[in-house]
Amino acid sequence: MGISMKISNRIFGILSILMLIIFSPVLFCVVIMGNSMDYWDDMKIVTRLPNQVLFIIALAGLVICVFLFWKCRGFKLSVQMNWVTNSVLVLLFLILYFVNIRVAREIAFHLPWDIMVVKGAAYEIAFEQEMGYQYYFSMYHNNIPIAYILGRLYRKAMEMQNYPYINDFIWIQVNCALISIAGFFCCLTVKKLTKKLLPVVAVFFLYLVLAGISPWKIAPYTDTYGMIFPVMCIYFYVSYRKAGHIWSKIINILLSVAVGMAGGFIKPNLYIIVIALLGTECICLLTDFKKRWGFFLTEVVLTVAFIFGSKVYTNHIIEEIGLEYNEEIEAGLPHYFLMGLNEDSTGGYNQEDVALFGEFQTSKGDRERAEMQKAFERMKDRGFFGSIYFYLKKMVMTFNDGVFGWRTEVWIHEKYPASMASNSAFTEQLRSIFWISDAGYDVGGYNTLCQLVWIFAILGIPGICLLKAGEREELGILIISFLGVFFYQMLFEARARYLFVFLPILLVVVICGIQQYTDCLVLSFAKRKKRDDIIPKDNVISASNEEV
Repeated sequence: MGISMKISNRIFGILSILMLIIFSPVLFCVVIMGNSMDYWDDMKIVTRLPNQVLFIIALAGLVICVFLFWKCRGFKLSVQMNWVTNSVLVLLFLILYFVNIRVAREIAFHLPWDIMVVKGAAYEIAFEQEMGYQYYFSMYHNNIPIAYILGRLYRKAMEMQNYPYINDFIWIQVNCALISIAGFFCCLTVKKLTKKLLPVVAVFFLYLVLAGISPWKIAPYTDTYGMIFPVMCIYFYVSYRKAGHIWSKIINILLSVAVGMAGGFIKPNLYIIVIALLGTECICLLTDFKKRWGFFLTEVVLTVAFIFGSKVYTNHIIEEIGLEYNEEIEAGLPHYFLMGLNEDSTGGYNQEDVALFGEFQTSKGDRERAEMQKAFERMKDRGFFGSIYFYLKKMVMTFNDGVFGWRTEVWIHEKYPASMASNSAFTEQLRSIFWISDAGYDVGGYNTLCQLVWIFAILGIPGICLLKAGEREELGILIISFLGVFFYQMLFEARARYLFVFLPILLVVVICGIQQYTDCLVLSFAKRKKRDDIIPKDNVISASNEEV
């Protein structure tokens, strides 16, 4: 068992080193180069201060945060204090929910691109119209569940006798609730992992700035509708690992897999977290196979069952809404892999790559082979070092945006009815903060605040790699989850917006990373003090011998 434990720790140690190797160059380029990196200009955030200045401020903030963590290291949450903390968090996120609804009424507008298409389908579903053949939903089949969910919500608003808003505002109302729930579980996860109050306070304020007040709440789409699932999956998994009673373990592992798979149903790239869960459990099997093989088998069986159930339910939705579905033009991983290699948008959406669907409308297999061939040609043309540099600037583009593409991917497609807002000075003030520049407002202040907080946050990410051997199993899922998110963004179509759905998990990694910085500092001072205490005693003994 001792040898198995060493092997498990060594694997987690190797993964920690890998994470440090791949993320450090990205972090360096973000804080030193920022917008100077030669990625797609349309994806560059506009701030009032350059990243270099923001980095200095964020670094000072990180030092203060580590100092406070160090000074308060002895204060741990008691059982009574734990309940008080949970109650305060519930109250705070409930207040955030109502504040967000009030703000959303003032700033909401209809967004373009995929959101507009999904919204149109939701109207048809709500009015129980036959959808017929729609090329978009055969191609991007992953958006069928979100269109169905929005349609059902719209129908629910229609059936309410005294719903106080226009019917499609219910989409934003649910968004506001999901943002609060995701933040609540983000704080709970940090509390469970650190057992300290100050890290919970820190993650609350980070979440409040980066997600809580984010204008993405007005976008009824998978990026916000999916964000509760990854962090809840991690929370229940951590609860399973810490549970002492067998039934508590079983319930938590059931919830963890179920929530993770539900997230993948809404947004397929969330399956990354379930894969990370299974990967972590597979490594942990090495430490105690007899006790853990049953749980691992349960997780695998549940995952397979949910995959099958998801497929069956998706087919049921397709039949219910009367969608004529063409599997041959279904976009698969080869499509997103090819898209992630295009130079024009640095691995983002590219119309020329989408044009391949027009050439191959009757054979999915032929199209995917053509996509893979074209993808490898791009890699061959760049060469080994050229490909590494391309992936570097692609990931800098992804991580160099504290508002997660709000300005770069958003414009006003259509405004909400004027009756939604108060149309007062309050309206103008809020819109001057959150509305995009082509509406006549300057969003530089909000962008700058978020960029500062985001740079502070990503400075904490490498700290998770400093885990001591005894902590690697407990926090290993955070490392594997981060690697999954990073490599998915690196290899496939990428956007800063695609990080937003994982933000609660990333902030857990950040705070645990800062806690690791603090623990290493405490350990360093303890060793130094111990050494200083020993040296004088040796000197005294030496002096006594000389006298004798």
